[in-house]
Amino acid sequence: MSETRDGFVAGPLGRIHYLELGTGAPLVLLHGAGNSAYEFEHVMGLLARNFRVIGWDMPGHGDSDPLTQNATIIDYANTLAAMISGLELRRPHLVGTSVGALIAAARASTFGADVATLSLVEMPVRTAVAWSRMWPLVETIFSTPTQSLEQVKPRFRNLSDSDFRRWNIDRNKAGGNTMMSVMYAIRNHVPDFEAVSVPVLLVYGERGPVGDGIDDTKAALPAAELVTMVGCGHFPMIDDPDAFADIIVTFAMKHEHASARDHQR
Repeated sequence: MSETRDGFVAGPLGRIHYLELGTGAPLVLLHGAGNSAYEFEHVMGLLARNFRVIGWDMPGHGDSDPLTQNATIIDYANTLAAMISGLELRRPHLVGTSVGALIAAARASTFGADVATLSLVEMPVRTAVAWSRMWPLVETIFSTPTQSLEQVKPRFRNLSDSDFRRWNIDRNKAGGNTMMSVMYAIRNHVPDFEAVSVPVLLVYGERGPVGDGIDDTKAALPAAELVTMVGCGHFPMIDDPDAFADIIVTFAMKHEHASARDHQR
């Protein structure tokens, strides 16, 4: 991503670091727990052919300021709002993975008029009972930053050496306490999907770990489009960058053009 620009913008949870590439309508990328904007390294250039792409490092991650408090999904959404305002992004398209999807949806449920579209990728939606049952596994995955190749490799279609290095770099930048804080934020969050009024795309990996919530999510967002990416896991932007970028661009451009037609009437 040598052609990207980067910078910082102030927010309620400290400075937010971001990467930026391209011009045009803004499209904001929100990564998952323990990662950074580099989660989208393989697709930023593809997306930037049509959009001004901004990938944030969520608070406590990447090169953003460390967290000094436990934050909720709403706190993260308010920080996202500060970045959108600080960068003067008018009605961005939001693309979030995992916790990033919950943050994007929370932003849209509160200020839908300021969001063009939502692409929610591998969004975890579970009952309190389901979270309680799987919490020992969550602690095993997120409490210890460094993971072995044997632990990480099964989560990807073809894990490259550089992606494996980036995986542990980002997890160590975040740290176990921050990652667990994020997982508690996910566990304790109740999404207000009824308040989401913008076009929604749901993207799942065929082999992803959040398939147990697809039916409930579809029921809560009945107008949403749904795409399942064959052979992909929790990170389809890494498993199949070309297909992922095509799905996101097609959806966002369709509604970008529809919005332009509406304004011409």
